[in-house]
Parts: sequence; C-alpha cells; structure tokens
Amino acid sequence: MEKLRRQLLILHTLILIVTGWVGWYALKAYLPDYVFGWYPVIPFFFLIFGFFSINTLGKKNLENPRKSVNTFMILRLAKYILSFTLLLVYYFVNGKENFKVFALTFAIFYFLYLGLETFSFYKTEKELKKQL
Repeated sequence: MEKLRRQLLILHTLILIVTGWVGWYALKAYLPDYVFGWYPVIPFFFLIFGFFSINTLGKKNLENPRKSVNTFMILRLAKYILSFTLLLVYYFVNGKENFKVFALTFAIFYFLYLGLETFSFYKTEKELKKQL
C-alpha cells in the first residue's frame, strides 16, 4: 500500500505541475488580457489537497476498509467547501476584476482533480482487494 501511495503522490504532483505550467503558458500566450496574479494558488491548492486526500485514503483503508467510501465522500465534501471558500476569498480580495477567468480556470483544475481523485480511489480500492 505504501508503494501505491508513493506512486499516486508522484503521479499527482507531476500532472498538476505540468498542467499548471501549460495552463499558465496558454493563458499568457493566447489570453494575455486575462492573466491574473492568483493563478499559482489554484494548482497549489489542488496539490496540497491531493497530498492530504491520498494520505488520508491510504491510512483509512488500512485501518478499516469498509469506511473508505465514507472517507472518500467526506474528502469530496471538504474539497467542495474549501473550493467555494477560496472562490469567495478571491472575490472579496479582488472584487469582480478577473473573477470569471479565475472561476473558469479553477473549474478546469477542479474537474481535472476530480478525475485524479477518482483514479486514486479506484487504485487504492483495487490494491486493498488484492491484499484481502
């Protein structure tokens, strides 16, 4: 399980770093009027939350496999609440300036991360079933 957790953390980090740089380049090259200073916060938010999620799922699955689905759903709810909070913070700090671009960029990363999160849960459950 430790090997899988390490692999998922590396995969998660690489995907977010690559998509973060590609997204930043695309925004600067093709939409320079919409570049905003908070862009690095978005990939960093999902990177930190991903580390937390992968480690939490791995530990919970080892302790009690039946609660893994509940843990997964609680993590999704926490991600939703923290994401909404980050959007509100951006709005209150910067006002309407580039809020739509920030929210759209955040939504793209949110859906990318949703796929990564689902893949991580699937791989963790598959590994757990092999151990049983």
